[in-house]
Amino acid sequence: MKNKKLLTGVATLATLFSGFAYAGSTTIATKYEQTFRENQDYKVKFGVGHVFDNNMSLAFEHQRRWRDEISGSPELAENLFGIGYSYTLDEAKRWSLQPKLEYKFNPGSETARPMLRLNYKVNDAWRVGARYRYEYQTFREGGGVRSRVNRFDGYISYALTEQIGLAWNTSYAYVLGDSGSMYTGEDDRWEHELSVGYRINAANALAVTYKRKDETREGATYNAGRHNDAVQLTYSFKF
Repeated sequence: MKNKKLLTGVATLATLFSGFAYAGSTTIATKYEQTFRENQDYKVKFGVGHVFDNNMSLAFEHQRRWRDEISGSPELAENLFGIGYSYTLDEAKRWSLQPKLEYKFNPGSETARPMLRLNYKVNDAWRVGARYRYEYQTFREGGGVRSRVNRFDGYISYALTEQIGLAWNTSYAYVLGDSGSMYTGEDDRWEHELSVGYRINAANALAVTYKRKDETREGATYNAGRHNDAVQLTYSFKF
């Protein structure tokens, strides 16, 4: 049943892309991420996104992972589908509002993530933004309580030059009711991402992101009570 849902989603996304491929721009991105603590975690991601001339967007990302002492080869971690839209709120085009819906498939679970992001262009160099995202499991293998999470994000970016950009994303999330706990062992957690991007030309870009995570719970099997931080390398091609 899950494979049937996944194939249906892929087919639907492919149909939408083929129907509007003549308009807008497409970005293909490949990412590699790894942690550095005990029982290192490695992830490889491939994504494709399309923004249409009418400001609607579609996205898909496939993610595989492997971990020391657990899996010797990449295994499925996540498939993610997203659809969104961008509204310009003023004539100067400084303010924009972006509602978006994501649906992700993980081994043994499925999660819907509606969200709303507000962006503001301070000037040609500075941009800021804020986002609210609600996550809730629509399927959990074996039954049980399905997790529900509120997440709040803040964004700041700065164009150092025409080619080099800096960005900071901070997020705070907490579970609702008795729907589980975070990797911290508590009901909430903080995370930060610091990125440096380099635009090679109009089509090609590179980025390095350092992900600062909250401390893992004291009773964890691996990395107990430590910050299991990660670094991600990204290459994107836009056409």
